[in-house]
Amino acid sequence: MTRWMTKALAVTPGVLISTAVTCMVGAVLPAPAALLVFAGGLLAAATLAVGAAEEAAARLLVLSRPVSPAEVDCLAGALTLLCRAGLGPPVVQLRVRAGEKAIAAGGFGRHTVVLSSGLLEAIEDGSLPDEQAAAVIAHAAGLVRGGLVRQDPVLAFWTLPWQLLRAVCQAISSAGARLPLTSLAWRLRVVVIGVAVVQCLAQHQLWLAVTIGCIGAVSYAMPVWERRWQTLLTDRGDDAADDAGLGPALALFLRRCPRTVSVRRRLHRLESGARPVPALGLVR
Repeated sequence: MTRWMTKALAVTPGVLISTAVTCMVGAVLPAPAALLVFAGGLLAAATLAVGAAEEAAARLLVLSRPVSPAEVDCLAGALTLLCRAGLGPPVVQLRVRAGEKAIAAGGFGRHTVVLSSGLLEAIEDGSLPDEQAAAVIAHAAGLVRGGLVRQDPVLAFWTLPWQLLRAVCQAISSAGARLPLTSLAWRLRVVVIGVAVVQCLAQHQLWLAVTIGCIGAVSYAMPVWERRWQTLLTDRGDDAADDAGLGPALALFLRRCPRTVSVRRRLHRLESGARPVPALGLVR
């Protein structure tokens, strides 16, 4: 499966749900307000799709700000290593997300890498060496250079309704998790969905049965598609850091992290060189 097909499967449900929610909201709004919502939304999406207004999108959608001169000085050692590998400014533009304590960096769009304030604090207090900081940033910059997050600004904007719904559902599920058998009921939702489909078919409501069945199937498939895309992003970012000569530094950083299955797999790839070999072909 190609990387673009993997991403399409991961983001399409959110795009479709957001579109449906927007249409339903627009249908109950007064005509001028509905026109403003649809026209404004399409114009903003088109602007972001061609790569314009990326800085504004990073400010509003990711809640980030430009790095300050003092922060640039703090990053000097890491930026030197990144620039040598072609992954530093001005190839990418660095921004900071305040209040995020984790040591992390993420790509956003065509040129933007968003650093957590926790990464800067770790460099400043000496707990994160420059090589490891450069490796973390190179992971994100490699995704930007590789085009894997090129359309993330427009996707982040278009799926705002889905993100809001998801946050509400997660809050409700967290509260409901304290109730007995709630988790079991969610895992066995296939039974409820199956009964609903059978009832619809018995009443000759074919399209409703198909709709309910599709919703149930997507509820199982979405987590799988999203995990597959996140795994692909992780691997491509690790490969970019390794190609920049920062693979050992990234492995040292990962050894500081909790030993999850994902971290163990990443360490194995970085330390054993277990990367897919590109297929060879004749050159004419």
